[in-house]
Amino acid sequence: MQYTARSSVPTASTPGQAPGTTPEEPLGPVRIELPMPRQLFDRLTNHDNAPRCRYDAAQGIAEFVAAPGAAHESRAWLISRLFAHIEAALADAGRFPGYFVAPATRLLSIDGAFEPDTSIFVDPAGAIRAREISGYLDTGRDHPVPDLVAEVDRSVDSSHKLGPYFRMGVREAWTWSLADGAVIWVPEAADDRGFAQTQRSRVFPPMTRGDLNELLTDNGSEAQYELSRRLAERIALRVQSRACP
Repeated sequence: MQYTARSSVPTASTPGQAPGTTPEEPLGPVRIELPMPRQLFDRLTNHDNAPRCRYDAAQGIAEFVAAPGAAHESRAWLISRLFAHIEAALADAGRFPGYFVAPATRLLSIDGAFEPDTSIFVDPAGAIRAREISGYLDTGRDHPVPDLVAEVDRSVDSSHKLGPYFRMGVREAWTWSLADGAVIWVPEAADDRGFAQTQRSRVFPPMTRGDLNELLTDNGSEAQYELSRRLAERIALRVQSRACP
């Protein structure tokens, strides 16, 4: 069987550049779509060095995405840093939570294979199990599912992943894009899609969409670092109050 790949490379045009010539720099990750059987996709991607990828079972298409650039990585890192601050605040208060923050966790479900930019396991038992499993976390084999996932979009819209995430059992998703900024999503049975936007996190109630937008305004400043710490302290206080009898 012959397979044909389709690639997508968003680029910035240089003033005066002739049509058909290569621009100076891509604006986002390179994406390649390749029709293939699911069994072949699983064989190609079932290892720790596999690229970012997903499988569209409905169309029989594998999507491979090249490594994202610094702007993408910096926002995913800001989310990971927030949860490092939350853990530190809780540990200072004598309550180490045992969270597991995993960048680029591979998740497998009946909808296909997915790789959130950041995954947070809040339940300590689930966090321990997730650390012990190599390769994909297969929801069909009762592997642990992240409580919260984050997707940072530079050029490829990841909204199509939200339905599969919530069907897996993910409790909440955070997304960021140039068009919409930060958005908090939660499962919503009353919505035709099965999920909807919310202004306040359900997994970490003190966090609002405005807070998340401010956090992901990545300017690398000391003020931004302090914002992350203040948000973490607010979240830690709420976690402690919920844990009290």
